[in-house]
Amino acid sequence: MGFGSKKSVFGGMGGGGGGTPGVELNLTALMDILSNLLFFLLAAYAAQATEVEVKSELVLPSSASQTRLQLQLTVSITQQAIMVADVPVARMEKGNVVGDMDGEGNIPGLYAKLSEIRERRTEAGRGETAEASGILLLADKDTDADAVSKVLKTAGQAGFVNVRFGVIAQ
Repeated sequence: MGFGSKKSVFGGMGGGGGGTPGVELNLTALMDILSNLLFFLLAAYAAQATEVEVKSELVLPSSASQTRLQLQLTVSITQQAIMVADVPVARMEKGNVVGDMDGEGNIPGLYAKLSEIRERRTEAGRGETAEASGILLLADKDTDADAVSKVLKTAGQAGFVNVRFGVIAQ
């Protein structure tokens, strides 16, 4: 036998190519993987297109923006209260926060609640993401800008630096 008479693993004669490999591709497993990937992509897309339920005493301003809202921790400013996830943390009266501010100009009840939430997220390992440091601010359209400014400052001091404002789409 000569040099070229050895059989290769690809089924042809000789060691130097030219033959087609005898490899079969199982498409069933590939289709299963692709269908699972498609399912999770659709589920993730559907989860982003959520709407926020607005309380009846809260009248949001309107906007022509087409950006979709991402679900985040909600801070609401109504004419009667400041709420975190629908739990009142401070009272409002005539557009002003009722009660004393702490030495840094923060709203004490709001700061305490946001700090607690931030600490729990950090302990759970979710404190370093952009979503973990974000809030959705729903402010009544007649809310005084000074009150909104105090809420923003308090949220920033508590570690919530990414703020999005909720509005009603036109």
